[in-house]
Amino acid sequence: MMNKNDKYTDKLITAMVFHAEDTNGLVIHLNGFTSQEHANKFCRKLMKNSGIEYKSIRELFDLPTIH
Repeated sequence: MMNKNDKYTDKLITAMVFHAEDTNGLVIHLNGFTSQEHANKFCRKLMKNSGIEYKSIRELFDLPTIH
């Protein structure tokens, strides 16, 4: 587990954004995280800055990882 003082470099993260015009939906695929913890930390920061409460799917359900 990472220490709270450890810093991540987010500049290597890339995104693909899809906008569904018929439903006004938005899907964002982010890639380039170094670990699951890095991805969760980034998502929490992104959602907090957007004013949206974030819960990972793993926090809601005990689902297997699909590859």
